Amino acid sequence: MAPRKILIVGATGQQGQATIAALNQRSPTSEILGLTRSASSPKAQALQKKFPNITLVEGDARAPEPVFDAHPDIQSIFLVTAPPGDESQALPLIDAACNMAASIAVDHIVFSSVDRGGDVASWLTPTPIAHFAAKHRIELYLRDACEKSAAAGRRTIRWTVLRPTGFMDNYNPGSFGALMASLWAKGMPADRKMQLVSTHDIGVFAARALLDPEEWHGKAVGLASCDMSFEEVRVAFREVVKKELPMTWAVVAKSVLWWVPDAKTSFEWFREGGYGADIEALRRMEPGMQDFRAWLRESSRWSMQ
Repeated sequence: MAPRKILIVGATGQQGQATIAALNQRSPTSEILGLTRSASSPKAQALQKKFPNITLVEGDARAPEPVFDAHPDIQSIFLVTAPPGDESQALPLIDAACNMAASIAVDHIVFSSVDRGGDVASWLTPTPIAHFAAKHRIELYLRDACEKSAAAGRRTIRWTVLRPTGFMDNYNPGSFGALMASLWAKGMPADRKMQLVSTHDIGVFAARALLDPEEWHGKAVGLASCDMSFEEVRVAFREVVKKELPMTWAVVAKSVLWWVPDAKTSFEWFREGGYGADIEALRRMEPGMQDFRAWLRESSRWSMQ
């Protein structure tokens, strides 16, 4: 694969760092720019120390024109957003890339979204979960903006949508991981399974897409490596880590599920519908995808303790 100049939005986050790591492995000669609000911030400096070959770029995805003015030769963009305000983080950058297409080199945007019932169903299923619905709107906006750019004769800008399922990394050590485990235990029937993926593997697929725009153009792919019940997760954790999966007080989890609208709505959707990624097809593409046990051993923070 030919080297490319790639902008990573959300570079200091888990998905951004996983994508940088995978790019370094697959295409060491590609030039990677990490977008950050402040290059001197502790997170940005930690990122630079971890990946000394990348270039930190100060800027804001909400007002991206100066970034493109300074780096008109950016070819690919990895775009990840975080609630609240997903659309305010994504739409200005998509607009700038498509409207400035005549003066910049961008020809591919990879957006990290969320699966909403499968590769086909996700296009038609925003779900009642607010940040899922926001990502659905961004997907449609990205697809339409790229098509309009080509129709206007500015440039053919390819698009790819990756749709991760439940993050294994939500169960890393700490109070957040304990809360997420308790929410799953209290919010789902014992026999109801949930699809999971590691951020490591999200990075692997993001790198594949970023380095091969032609192959990945127009694809929207759910990402998951396993489908597990909570009890199966607890057993796997006990076998690998040699202790019980940490959980918070049941009353805390029940209160969150009752009083926090997004959490309540999310688990209602997980119970009634849920993720629908094609795990078998994904494993044919990437046989080395991490299942939950492999994630615990290889890339979780539990493996560092």
